[in-house]
Amino acid sequence: MDEKTTPKKTRRVGTLAFALVLILAGVLLMLYQIVPAFNLLQIVKFSPVILIVLGIEMLVYSAKPDVLVKFDWLAMLGTAFTLCVVGAAALLPLAVSEWGPARSSAISRIETEKVDALYSALTADPELKAKTGYCGVNVWFNHGAGGSYTLQSGDDCVLNATLTGPYADAESFAADCIGIMQLAADKDLGFTSYHFSSGEDTDDGISYYLDCVASYPAGLTAAQVAQRVQASYHYDGSSFSSEADRDEYIKTRLRDDIAEEYANAHDDVYPDDDYVDAEVERQFNEQFGIATPESAAE
Repeated sequence: MDEKTTPKKTRRVGTLAFALVLILAGVLLMLYQIVPAFNLLQIVKFSPVILIVLGIEMLVYSAKPDVLVKFDWLAMLGTAFTLCVVGAAALLPLAVSEWGPARSSAISRIETEKVDALYSALTADPELKAKTGYCGVNVWFNHGAGGSYTLQSGDDCVLNATLTGPYADAESFAADCIGIMQLAADKDLGFTSYHFSSGEDTDDGISYYLDCVASYPAGLTAAQVAQRVQASYHYDGSSFSSEADRDEYIKTRLRDDIAEEYANAHDDVYPDDDYVDAEVERQFNEQFGIATPESAAE
């Protein structure tokens, strides 16, 4: 006689977790409405606990031989949807604080005030003010604003200034940068870092750039600050990071032109390297004002 098989009880994993999430979500949203200082976002960070609850459900039911474990997919979807609702409610104030019109308006106001204050400070040095072209300020709130949109410790306030030279060298450019930074410090304008450029982007000019935090030039001479200045060398619409790169570019073009001119004048016979090298050096030195024996004799 065959033994009767005892039917297994069906247990759905996810039902308990869904019930707990519904209860907890209702309590949290109620507290969020009643208690203004309640930080819902900090509680939402513990949402992975739901996964632990689901895992415990599976272990408990699977340990019983008379239980058939099935997933309650509808309950799991309900759990995920409920967590999304609570998470959206927690993130909404943060989103408003970070990207709301009040924040943008405060940043715009502070940036305008800083630019006006800098131009006002520059009146103490008319020569430096005449060299100061574009000035712009960028402000970033890095603290938890919470509706308080003012510059605080840890925030960034960056001055971008274009100085209209021309500058003979990096040291003279650095001296003017130091002058602006000193005026800003004297007026307590609160810039945390600076970006200066000389704005000389002509075909054959040199552009100077200086990026530094506000504390960098303290106690340094213009010559010392100039060591941090970067230069960009321009020629015929192209820019180069070093004078050597620019000169090599010019000489390469001269070499090609000289070889072509010689070939055109000598029935497509190209000159040897010695002739091209010598002619390149002569034309290059003449173009950039370096005296050669030939040019001096003339």
